[in-house]
Amino acid sequence: MALAQVITGEDLLHETLTNGLNVYVMKKPGFQKKYAVYATHYGSLDSKFEIAGEGLVAMPDGIAHFLEHKLFEEENGHVFDRFSEFGASVNAYTSYTMTSYLFSTIDYFPEALRELLRFVQTPYLTKENVQKEKGIIEQELRMYEDHPDRRIYRNLLNALYQKHPIRIDIGGTVESIAKIDVNLLMKCYHTFYQPSNMAVFVVGDVDLDQVIGNISSQMETGQAGNEQPINRIYPTEPKGIAKPWIEQTLNISQPRYYLGFKDEPLGEGNLLLKQQLAMSMIWRTLSAKSSPVYEDLYAKGLIDDSFGASFSGMPQYAFSVVGGETNDPDQLDSVLRKAIGDLKRRKLSSQDVERMKRRALGNYLGSFNSLEYIANSFLFHQFSGTSLLEFPLVLETITVDDVNDMLDRGLNLDESAVSLLVPE
Repeated sequence: MALAQVITGEDLLHETLTNGLNVYVMKKPGFQKKYAVYATHYGSLDSKFEIAGEGLVAMPDGIAHFLEHKLFEEENGHVFDRFSEFGASVNAYTSYTMTSYLFSTIDYFPEALRELLRFVQTPYLTKENVQKEKGIIEQELRMYEDHPDRRIYRNLLNALYQKHPIRIDIGGTVESIAKIDVNLLMKCYHTFYQPSNMAVFVVGDVDLDQVIGNISSQMETGQAGNEQPINRIYPTEPKGIAKPWIEQTLNISQPRYYLGFKDEPLGEGNLLLKQQLAMSMIWRTLSAKSSPVYEDLYAKGLIDDSFGASFSGMPQYAFSVVGGETNDPDQLDSVLRKAIGDLKRRKLSSQDVERMKRRALGNYLGSFNSLEYIANSFLFHQFSGTSLLEFPLVLETITVDDVNDMLDRGLNLDESAVSLLVPE
């Protein structure tokens, strides 16, 4: 058991249980709400992996998300009903790299936590309820086809990537989920829902030792004894983008434009965290409402408040996205590319970088007021091989040369693509 103190002064307790599950508990004195996440390092990208004695296994796209849905169903009811009895709000989500089950509550926290651990460890899958779920998820996928933000983002990733599974929607496709059955779901469950591949994070005004004790006693009867190494298989992504421009029509009021840049992770651990922080600074220089580029684009009538930018960097992929709604996509594309080229020639100054470092640290400290942010971000970083707690130390090491080097390589216009939606 290890007890540490985070930069904001709160205590963080870490315990690795005998079955391999990592448990983290952060005490937030004075907070009424309590929040817990039970997550597995398993997401939509993990559709190919090796199993001892079987070799390479290829699963249908969307199976991680499908399994997330099914864990909420029980033989005699639904998990949501049980949590409502405690006055707790329960939910789940699947990302590219993790699946998380979570709840928040003010009262009956021990009971709700016990229920969270129980239902994730006891899947109830039948041929009938799996078949029924296919219809539900098919409706969800068809709904997403008409969702502008989902459509333009998915199209952009298909323009940037040629083979990487990040091109595929987290929910899969109507064709892929039709191939899912009970046996495939249970194979994924036993492979990725191993305690050593999972973690629990609890945050709130709780007794640290009591929470650890409650989880430990309940996990003694949980899934264990079938531990096996997980070897995830990803295709080799070729150099270059798949296509420079994807344009589609949709029932929207005005065009939406995204410009994306295909990048590569610079490494793992703190190297990856440094890249995430530096690229965020670069995009703030271009897209923050106080930036000269934003003000110029806004004055020209090319953007509105929907305009923004982000960088996504993981050990498996890295890319940037910038854009929003616009009345003139071609003009926005031209002006934005010129602004990026001008910034690359001009470079960022030491004063620019130091100012953004101070702002980033302030935002980081402020984020510790959100229980949801603390728990979900902490586990996201843990599964990514980075550390949320290392943020201030890594931020301090970033130099103006680091930022300008990443500006040169991360915003390569030859490795860029456009996704455009236009009104029907």
